[in-house]
Amino acid sequence: MRRPMVVANWKMYTRASDAYVLATTIRNQVAAIDGVEVVICPPSVWLSEVSDIVKKDGKVNVGAQNIFYEEEGPYTGEISPIMIRDIAKYVLVGHSERRFHFGESDIDVNEKVIAALKHGLSPIICVGEKSKSAPIGEAVEQLTEALRHIPKKNYQNCVVAYEPVWAIGGVEAAPVERVVRAIARLREDIGRDSPILYGGSINNKDVGEFAKSPHIDGVLVGSASLRAGVFIEICKIWAEAKTFK
Repeated sequence: MRRPMVVANWKMYTRASDAYVLATTIRNQVAAIDGVEVVICPPSVWLSEVSDIVKKDGKVNVGAQNIFYEEEGPYTGEISPIMIRDIAKYVLVGHSERRFHFGESDIDVNEKVIAALKHGLSPIICVGEKSKSAPIGEAVEQLTEALRHIPKKNYQNCVVAYEPVWAIGGVEAAPVERVVRAIARLREDIGRDSPILYGGSINNKDVGEFAKSPHIDGVLVGSASLRAGVFIEICKIWAEAKTFK
């Protein structure tokens, strides 16, 4: 069953003290917000600490920013799904920054999705076309490849994040109408029970327009999630517009 979600991606930001203050503030403020699932994806080095902080309330879940698809082995610097499954519920997979900076392919993404599901993690599968002129089919193809060899019964354990690359790190989010069209097409592949989020320069000023659409289940927030007050406001706006079905 789909649920409203607001996911924070801290990327490669925060020192230990920053992570502690940010996670604690979000935990305390989210305690008064109902009707939306909040997820924090901190850098891997802070996963355990952030998990311990948010578990004290239980209303915030934790996600990893990445995993390797092997369970264990001589893979220096990598993190396996069995290492994080006891401290995280979600894991970002296929983010455009991973594809661009680290050369992750559709095959890599598919193997990570398979590994996440095998070990009880819910993958947040990131897809999106590279340019404004590119067809939405580019994002659809990424999702198709990410779901290869996965039984449809397991789709309900996946989350999709539509993040057009051209909108990430910019000053404006993608037009809501375009996002709705893209999500409608992605919905044909992932099915009706999986949440589909929007990500790409989302902030507290424009999130309300996205929250009005019944087709958009949530948002994946990047830089705005590093400001506790802004992120909490996004959560409140989304909660007021959405309710659990």
